Amino acid sequence: MKLQKIATAGLAVAAVFMIGACSDNSDDGTTAQPTSTTSSSAASSDTGGTSVTDPSKPPSASTLNGLLEKALNPSVPASEKTDLVQGSDADPQLFDKLVKARQDNPDITYSLQAPVIATGNGQATVKVKVKLPNVPEQTVDAAIVYDSGKWKLAKTTVCPLLLANNVQSAMCPAAN
Repeated sequence: MKLQKIATAGLAVAAVFMIGACSDNSDDGTTAQPTSTTSSSAASSDTGGTSVTDPSKPPSASTLNGLLEKALNPSVPASEKTDLVQGSDADPQLFDKLVKARQDNPDITYSLQAPVIATGNGQATVKVKVKLPNVPEQTVDAAIVYDSGKWKLAKTTVCPLLLANNVQSAMCPAAN
Protein backbone atom coordinates (compact mmCIF):
# COMPACT_ATOMS: atom_id res chain seq x y z
CA MET A 1 0.00 0.00 0.00
CA LYS A 2 2.84 2.41 0.86
CA LEU A 3 4.48 1.77 -2.52
CA GLN A 4 1.17 2.50 -4.25
CA LYS A 5 0.89 5.81 -2.36
CA ILE A 6 4.43 6.77 -3.37
CA ALA A 7 3.71 5.89 -7.00
CA THR A 8 0.51 7.90 -6.81
CA ALA A 9 2.51 10.85 -5.50
CA GLY A 10 4.41 10.83 -8.76
CA LEU A 11 1.14 11.04 -10.63
CA ALA A 12 -0.06 13.76 -8.29
CA VAL A 13 3.07 15.77 -9.01
CA ALA A 14 2.49 15.29 -12.73
CA ALA A 15 -1.08 16.47 -12.26
CA VAL A 16 0.06 19.53 -10.37
CA PHE A 17 2.25 20.59 -13.25
CA MET A 18 -0.39 20.01 -15.87
CA ILE A 19 -2.41 22.99 -14.78
CA GLY A 20 -0.55 25.77 -16.53
CA ALA A 21 -2.76 26.08 -19.57
CA CYS A 22 -6.14 25.54 -17.91
CA SER A 23 -6.82 29.23 -17.55
CA ASP A 24 -9.80 30.86 -19.14
CA ASN A 25 -7.62 34.02 -19.07
CA SER A 26 -9.98 35.74 -16.65
CA ASP A 27 -8.70 36.84 -13.26
CA ASP A 28 -10.99 38.24 -10.63
CA GLY A 29 -8.14 38.59 -8.16
CA THR A 30 -9.12 35.56 -6.12
CA THR A 31 -7.58 32.13 -6.09
CA ALA A 32 -9.61 29.01 -5.38
CA GLN A 33 -8.04 26.74 -2.79
CA PRO A 34 -8.91 23.09 -3.37
CA THR A 35 -9.21 20.84 -0.33
CA SER A 36 -6.41 18.53 -1.40
CA THR A 37 -4.05 21.38 -2.20
CA THR A 38 -2.28 23.39 0.45
CA SER A 39 -1.73 27.06 -0.16
CA SER A 40 1.82 28.27 -0.41
CA SER A 41 3.03 30.38 2.49
CA ALA A 42 5.30 32.11 0.01
CA ALA A 43 2.45 33.06 -2.30
CA SER A 44 2.46 36.64 -1.07
CA SER A 45 5.98 37.09 -2.43
CA ASP A 46 5.17 35.39 -5.73
CA THR A 47 5.90 37.83 -8.53
CA GLY A 48 4.85 35.68 -11.49
CA GLY A 49 2.04 36.60 -13.83
CA THR A 50 -1.66 35.86 -13.62
CA SER A 51 -1.84 34.91 -17.30
CA VAL A 52 -0.67 31.68 -18.89
CA THR A 53 -0.46 33.30 -22.32
CA ASP A 54 2.23 35.96 -21.72
CA PRO A 55 5.45 34.54 -23.18
CA SER A 56 7.59 37.09 -21.32
CA LYS A 57 6.35 36.18 -17.84
CA PRO A 58 5.62 32.69 -16.53
CA PRO A 59 2.47 32.31 -14.42
CA SER A 60 2.77 32.67 -10.66
CA ALA A 61 2.60 29.76 -8.24
CA SER A 62 -0.61 31.31 -6.91
CA THR A 63 -2.09 31.32 -10.40
CA LEU A 64 -1.01 27.72 -10.96
CA ASN A 65 -2.41 26.60 -7.59
CA GLY A 66 -5.68 28.37 -8.35
CA LEU A 67 -6.04 26.49 -11.63
CA LEU A 68 -5.40 23.07 -10.12
CA GLU A 69 -9.02 22.23 -9.37
CA LYS A 70 -10.06 23.04 -12.91
CA ALA A 71 -7.29 20.87 -14.36
CA LEU A 72 -8.30 17.88 -12.25
CA ASN A 73 -12.03 18.41 -12.59
CA PRO A 74 -13.61 15.15 -13.79
CA SER A 75 -16.39 17.18 -15.46
CA VAL A 76 -13.94 18.74 -17.92
CA PRO A 77 -13.35 16.40 -20.87
CA ALA A 78 -9.78 15.18 -21.33
CA SER A 79 -9.82 16.50 -24.89
CA GLU A 80 -10.07 20.03 -23.46
CA LYS A 81 -6.96 19.53 -21.32
CA THR A 82 -4.43 18.55 -23.97
CA ASP A 83 -2.81 21.98 -24.00
CA LEU A 84 -1.74 21.49 -20.37
CA VAL A 85 1.34 19.40 -21.12
CA GLN A 86 3.76 19.68 -23.99
CA GLY A 87 2.93 16.86 -26.42
CA SER A 88 -0.09 15.53 -24.50
CA ASP A 89 -2.32 15.77 -27.56
CA ALA A 90 -0.78 12.38 -28.40
CA ASP A 91 -2.43 10.92 -25.25
CA PRO A 92 -5.52 12.83 -24.04
CA GLN A 93 -6.61 9.83 -21.91
CA LEU A 94 -3.67 10.55 -19.61
CA PHE A 95 -5.77 13.18 -17.83
CA ASP A 96 -8.47 10.64 -16.95
CA LYS A 97 -5.79 8.56 -15.19
CA LEU A 98 -4.66 11.59 -13.21
CA VAL A 99 -8.21 12.50 -12.16
CA LYS A 100 -8.74 8.93 -10.98
CA ALA A 101 -5.44 8.92 -9.06
CA ARG A 102 -6.53 12.06 -7.24
CA GLN A 103 -9.97 10.65 -6.44
CA ASP A 104 -8.42 7.41 -5.16
CA ASN A 105 -5.91 9.27 -2.96
CA PRO A 106 -7.54 12.34 -1.39
CA ASP A 107 -5.06 12.28 1.51
CA ILE A 108 -2.14 13.27 -0.73
CA THR A 109 -1.57 17.03 -0.64
CA TYR A 110 0.61 19.20 -2.82
CA SER A 111 1.29 22.84 -3.50
CA LEU A 112 3.32 24.84 -5.99
CA GLN A 113 5.77 27.10 -4.21
CA ALA A 114 6.70 30.66 -5.12
CA PRO A 115 8.58 31.81 -6.98
CA VAL A 116 8.24 30.49 -10.50
CA ILE A 117 11.70 31.21 -11.92
CA ALA A 118 12.25 32.08 -15.57
CA THR A 119 15.29 30.11 -16.76
CA GLY A 120 15.51 31.16 -20.37
CA ASN A 121 13.51 32.02 -23.44
CA GLY A 122 10.11 30.43 -22.85
CA GLN A 123 11.31 28.24 -19.98
CA ALA A 124 10.82 28.32 -16.20
CA THR A 125 10.99 26.12 -13.12
CA VAL A 126 8.76 25.79 -10.07
CA LYS A 127 9.04 23.76 -6.87
CA VAL A 128 6.23 21.51 -5.70
CA LYS A 129 5.79 20.25 -2.15
CA VAL A 130 4.12 16.84 -1.94
CA LYS A 131 2.91 15.29 1.32
CA LEU A 132 1.92 11.66 1.62
CA PRO A 133 0.45 10.14 4.77
CA ASN A 134 3.20 8.89 7.11
CA VAL A 135 5.95 10.07 4.74
CA PRO A 136 8.07 13.23 5.12
CA GLU A 137 7.15 16.09 2.82
CA GLN A 138 9.07 16.05 -0.47
CA THR A 139 9.99 18.98 -2.71
CA VAL A 140 10.31 18.34 -6.43
CA ASP A 141 11.47 20.67 -9.21
CA ALA A 142 9.46 20.88 -12.40
CA ALA A 143 10.03 22.58 -15.73
CA ILE A 144 7.40 24.56 -17.58
CA VAL A 145 7.69 25.78 -21.15
CA TYR A 146 5.93 28.31 -23.34
CA ASP A 147 4.62 26.27 -26.27
CA SER A 148 1.92 27.03 -28.86
CA GLY A 149 0.79 30.20 -27.11
CA LYS A 150 0.58 28.90 -23.52
CA TRP A 151 2.76 27.91 -20.60
CA LYS A 152 2.73 24.12 -20.20
CA LEU A 153 4.39 21.45 -18.16
CA ALA A 154 7.44 20.26 -20.08
CA LYS A 155 7.60 16.68 -21.37
CA THR A 156 11.01 16.49 -19.72
CA THR A 157 9.22 16.68 -16.35
CA VAL A 158 6.15 14.57 -17.08
CA CYS A 159 7.60 11.61 -18.96
CA PRO A 160 10.11 10.52 -16.30
CA LEU A 161 7.36 10.68 -13.65
CA LEU A 162 5.01 8.60 -15.77
CA LEU A 163 7.65 6.06 -16.71
CA ALA A 164 8.83 5.75 -13.09
CA ASN A 165 5.26 4.90 -12.12
CA ASN A 166 4.77 2.42 -14.98
CA VAL A 167 2.21 4.64 -16.69
CA GLN A 168 2.35 4.14 -20.44
CA SER A 169 1.78 7.23 -22.55
CA ALA A 170 2.04 7.83 -26.27
CA MET A 171 3.51 11.27 -25.51
CA CYS A 172 6.66 9.69 -24.04
CA PRO A 173 8.92 8.07 -26.66
CA ALA A 174 10.15 5.30 -24.35
CA ALA A 175 6.54 4.28 -23.69
CA ASN A 176 5.78 3.57 -27.35
